[in-house]
Amino acid sequence: MEDGRSARPSSTGADQRAAVRSAEQAVSDAWIGQLLLAEYEAHMTVDLCTRIREQLADRLRVAQQVGDPTTIDETWRRLESADRAYADALDSYEESRDLLAGQLEDWLSATRGRIREFENDRRVVGW
Repeated sequence: MEDGRSARPSSTGADQRAAVRSAEQAVSDAWIGQLLLAEYEAHMTVDLCTRIREQLADRLRVAQQVGDPTTIDETWRRLESADRAYADALDSYEESRDLLAGQLEDWLSATRGRIREFENDRRVVGW
């Protein structure tokens, strides 16, 4: 062209859209990372509660075999408390797992959309 500008379409708009998509993807990826961490921690809590319950159940069986009523009563109370903690941990794990599953679907859809937008921009600008 006579004024020195290229006849090729401007890539400024495409560059800006690419920067926005990149930022959106980074935020989205960080969110999924946090959800994965929360789901993992909830799973580890369930595992810990399970081990504690098993140990208390073993201790209760031994106390019952030897006939130690004080240990039986104390261990029984602790086992009931451990059962409640386990139920709460399991609920939390299921909620975090469900949230993660739903958010992963949204993340995948949004990521695919950003890829399509990038490919469209590439075709228009001629990258």
